[in-house]
Amino acid sequence: MKKEKLIFLLESIHQVLKAEKALQKADLPFDIIPVPKEINPECGMALETDPKERQRISEALTRSNIKIKSVYRRRGKTFLKTAEEPDC
Repeated sequence: MKKEKLIFLLESIHQVLKAEKALQKADLPFDIIPVPKEINPECGMALETDPKERQRISEALTRSNIKIKSVYRRRGKTFLKTAEEPDC
């Protein structure tokens, strides 16, 4: 059984790098990954984390004035867009 992950898409690579610093400072678990082509065929980077971290990641990004473009649930090669973030 494939483990489910959350993928956070942000507005730009600049925002991803800013998020990296904020999430490291908050000691939250995440990875920076290429945006999966199933979500967006253009180049880009995204944040990936465990679904149980959604609230803490969202709060840390909001505190750092980082806008979340969208969030997807990922299981293997299947992606499901979740409800839009309030700032979207």
